[in-house]
Amino acid sequence: MKKVMSNYKMAAMALATVITLGVNNTSFAADKKSDVPSELKFVGKSESLPVFQLNLNNSVSGEYVITIKEASGNVLYTEKVSGENISKRFKLDAADAEIFTGTTFEVTNKVTNQTTVYKVSNSTKVVEDVVIAKL
Repeated sequence: MKKVMSNYKMAAMALATVITLGVNNTSFAADKKSDVPSELKFVGKSESLPVFQLNLNNSVSGEYVITIKEASGNVLYTEKVSGENISKRFKLDAADAEIFTGTTFEVTNKVTNQTTVYKVSNSTKVVEDVVIAKL
C-alpha cells in the first residue's frame, strides 16, 4: 500500500513539474515575440495579387516611415505612421511573382533612425502526396 501511495506522489510531482514548465515556456514565447521590433509576413493572395502584413511590435508609441521599393529601386509606396503595435496589410499590384521578387520593405524608426529592411523572394515547390487506403 505504501508503494502505491509513493507511486501516486511521484506521478503527481512529475505532472506538476511538466505543467509548470509548460506555463513558463508559453510565457517565454510570448515575451520573445514582443522583443521582435517588426515582422513581415506573406498572408496570401487576394484576387491573385500578393498580400503582405507588416507588424510593428512597439509597446511605446512611436513614429515610423514605411517605404516599399521594387527591385530596381523605384519607390512604390511610402507612408508615415505613428502609434503602438501597428499592423498594416499591403497588396502589391503584381500578378506575376517575378515582378514582386526583389521588392523591399523598409521600416525606419524616426526617433532612433534605425532601419529594418525586408526583401521579398519566392520559390516554387511541387508536392505530390500519394495516399494508400485499405478497403
